[in-house]
Amino acid sequence: MSAGSTRFAHIDSLRAIAALLVVWMHTSEHFVLFAAPSIQDRLHDVAGFMDFGRIGVVVFFAISGFVIPSSLRGERSACCREFVIKRLFRLYPVYWVSIPLGLVTFWTIWGKDISLPTILWNLTMVQEAAGHVSIQGQYWTLQTELVFYVLCMVLFVQGVLRSNAVLSALIIGFSSIFFIPLALSFTGRPLPFTVAPAVSMLALHLGVMFWGALFRIWYDGKAMPMLAKLAVFGYVALWLTMAVFAVFYYALVKPDIKILHFFIPYSLGVALFTALAIYGKVKPAWLVWLGTISYSLYLFHPVAMYGFSWVIQNGDIHWLKNWPTGAYMLVTLAATIAISAVTYRFVELPAIRLGNFLAHGKEGRRPLAQKVEL
Repeated sequence: MSAGSTRFAHIDSLRAIAALLVVWMHTSEHFVLFAAPSIQDRLHDVAGFMDFGRIGVVVFFAISGFVIPSSLRGERSACCREFVIKRLFRLYPVYWVSIPLGLVTFWTIWGKDISLPTILWNLTMVQEAAGHVSIQGQYWTLQTELVFYVLCMVLFVQGVLRSNAVLSALIIGFSSIFFIPLALSFTGRPLPFTVAPAVSMLALHLGVMFWGALFRIWYDGKAMPMLAKLAVFGYVALWLTMAVFAVFYYALVKPDIKILHFFIPYSLGVALFTALAIYGKVKPAWLVWLGTISYSLYLFHPVAMYGFSWVIQNGDIHWLKNWPTGAYMLVTLAATIAISAVTYRFVELPAIRLGNFLAHGKEGRRPLAQKVEL
């Protein structure tokens, strides 16, 4: 982190890695369906087996936990007001830009129908909670982010957002909502009631995010009791243990690939975040820059992918056909980066500056590098 900056370059790099893993997963699983068979199909096999997309999402959630609670400081009412304004202008404007592009590239040109109420609900970012499909599949993570923001503000107002005990309890509590029913089902003694999958997964991901928040307290060298440190590194150990359990269960009990595809990616996501946040602080300029535009990368890679795919499959451009998987992936990545650079420059940055101005007045004009705008 440079002098006077509140932005971590290596966390930007980690965000870029997470975004690239998601793009790799989605593009490889899509283009392998009609690409010319070649050794490059292994790009999909590796991504699919390890579930790069899930690894990337876990890293994104951990980063949110690492960053967001630290931006809530100061007088409570004023800070919450500033937080809401800055988050709204950080997330929504470029998200709204992605909606019409997603409608065209995923729905309209492929002849799919979508209702007007569904489109309008997508503007809120909580469409799935209201029972409507997302215009683009990856939008579900943004709803989880909003829930986390609300919980952070509630904890901040109560004065416990940086409480080691409270954060540890939240990690244990949210993780238990997912793990206890799962563990009981393995023992043949399931709960007498069913936890909705959406609730179970939301709790799991909130556990990851609050773990990231507790990790940040440890990372900053703040005083932390042994039980809280145990929660930080015990969480990592728990996921690694579950990954080992999944391998042995698959090999010795039941060869169910789904158990591998779930526990291994989550354990790798938690381990990757931990390793690169503490030890592998990679921060080459190009990767830091990709991390800076990673929100746009995340939002617009399906736009580039499905738009390019439609041209390949429906356009009369023979030289675009029968490419290997990797070639289609590279073109899509290049197009995604180009789109994201434009949307970051002309949508994200102006919106961030406006949000900062509305939140801080003249302070909002300070250079963006001097603020936590991750």
